Amino acid sequence: MSTDPGAAAPSGDGGWKQTTKISGVKVDFRGVPSLKDVVIKHGPLPVSLNEISSTQMVEGQQAVLQFRLTDSTGTPLTGLRMAAWLDQMQAGKAADNETCRRKIQSFLQMRISARPEVDLNTYYILALTQEPSILVIDPRVGFSTSKLYAMIDLQAPGEDWVLSRNNDRLFVTMPTVNKVAALDAMTFRTITNIETWGKPGRLAFQPDGQYLWVANDSERPGESGVTVINATTLEVAARIPTGKGHHEIVFDENQNAYVSNQAEGTVSIISIPKLAKVKDIDVGRSPVALAYSGASMSVYVAGKDEGAILVISSESLAVTATLKDKPGFTAMLLTPDGRWGFVANGSENNVLLFDVSSNKFLQRYEVGRSPDQLALTTAYVYVRSKESDHVHIIPLNGVGSTAHTAEFPAGQNQPGALADILASPIAASQDGDSAFVANPADRRIYYYQEGMAAPMSSMESYGRVPKAVKVLDRSIRETQPGVYSVGLRLPKPGTYDVPLFVESPSISNCFEFTVLPNPLLKKKGDMPVFLRAVKSELKAQPGEPVQVAFDLVDTATGKPREGIKDVQVTVLLAEGLRQLRFNAEPAEDGAYQFTFTPTIDGVYYAMVQVPSLGIRANQLSYIMIRATAPESSEAKALPESPKTQPNFQ
Repeated sequence: MSTDPGAAAPSGDGGWKQTTKISGVKVDFRGVPSLKDVVIKHGPLPVSLNEISSTQMVEGQQAVLQFRLTDSTGTPLTGLRMAAWLDQMQAGKAADNETCRRKIQSFLQMRISARPEVDLNTYYILALTQEPSILVIDPRVGFSTSKLYAMIDLQAPGEDWVLSRNNDRLFVTMPTVNKVAALDAMTFRTITNIETWGKPGRLAFQPDGQYLWVANDSERPGESGVTVINATTLEVAARIPTGKGHHEIVFDENQNAYVSNQAEGTVSIISIPKLAKVKDIDVGRSPVALAYSGASMSVYVAGKDEGAILVISSESLAVTATLKDKPGFTAMLLTPDGRWGFVANGSENNVLLFDVSSNKFLQRYEVGRSPDQLALTTAYVYVRSKESDHVHIIPLNGVGSTAHTAEFPAGQNQPGALADILASPIAASQDGDSAFVANPADRRIYYYQEGMAAPMSSMESYGRVPKAVKVLDRSIRETQPGVYSVGLRLPKPGTYDVPLFVESPSISNCFEFTVLPNPLLKKKGDMPVFLRAVKSELKAQPGEPVQVAFDLVDTATGKPREGIKDVQVTVLLAEGLRQLRFNAEPAEDGAYQFTFTPTIDGVYYAMVQVPSLGIRANQLSYIMIRATAPESSEAKALPESPKTQPNFQ
């Protein structure tokens, strides 16, 4: 499957069917379907979209929308800031200039009362929580007291997580239930939970993205090793025993995987084409971290008990060098160019710099007590310490020339025992000059802009304990000179306006886009009915009653099912701290309805259950109601990117 914006676009000028000229600038628009190997799930039913013509734009399909901008000479306009949205046409009529202008103005102001069907300028902060769940937070705009966009429930607490190369799927290991959750990162719904060997821990995608590798830290004989999962079909491709203990995973450029076996003091080398173990290499006691450098074509193995880094050549598959220091290594990373390495020593409270070209330690950086996590931005290495409320940062500019570090407070409490998780608590912004830091002891996520003495802002975690954080990009990017692309999963069928706003040169225009019904999604699933909200999005004010109506559509006939006597509704505030329960009553045209009064600002979720049909509260789609006080002021601006300060409160 490929939804990479650059890869998905056909060559030449094919498909650029809509064109406009504004102030000497030519703007072309097209949609590019991306159906190859796409498999989605509608309820419990797998559906292959390969059965549909590759020229069609149908609901549920992954696609890429592209804008091409050139000047009067045909020269591509590069480096532009722009925003775009997908919004249903009013009464089926394309937006005229005035309607288009109003839509753009409303969307730029990010009004709660005028949200588009799809925002093409979004990024989300994902927080993996102890409870267990994943919080999906939109940091650019708050629903007054709540910025929670969605929440994904997990079967058990997550240990590690990884996004697919296209950012369309998110995988989470759940060691207490021996499963990996496969989540749709477009819709924030669970696709399936994949059975693995015992205690799945570390996750890693091989370089081409074909297989997801799952480390299994099982104590059962013969089950400690890796489970290899096909990233498209989500089926297990292989289970490979390697050795006892915790496992880390890296890959080289010769189609080999390297799996450490902490209890046995070995690294297993596995052939990716054969999915079979090639050999084991002794590396000393307690290997805790692996890293691969393409510059030296070597794998680096950090051993905790011996305080040594062993170097394995990816060509000879043998140990070629050893870097020796003191016991206590906990984490290691290499710079993206593979030139420099950093290893944290949790016993000595320092971080060591080593040169991969000479295989020598060059510098020692003093940091907080018990450093256990390292992360990278463009300009710094971030060091999180379990017994310190400060995060240290090591500059990459002039690396090795000084032992100087900077630090900033990432909360009021040290992470402590709550920090025991493989997934990183630090995530770089897309622009690479700021970072988000989760502090589980504070139950907050902090936003740090590099160059500042302290975090610029923070966000709450809605009563949950955030243990790791990621940034999920959903914004338009320049994928070729003058071509700006964004991937998405197409929404419900209908005709849409595509408002486009470019800051400079000033351009505002609405293109047209049609999404067709997907006949494959009408196949009968296991649920006897599915929920269809009468209004796709409801707004309310605190203290004012709001009426919520919905249909229960018969899966077999496609018609609303009337006369059900036990339609029950549970309304949750997004924070999960308040619950209200109602019995829905019959309404017009076979619909059902209930009335409730939101007590405070926030996002409310209404979940429907029907005991007589065997439908529980979490099995049908939910209805979202946003309650917010009337807006008192408006400001026109482009939506903030991760480079600017998120709108935390």
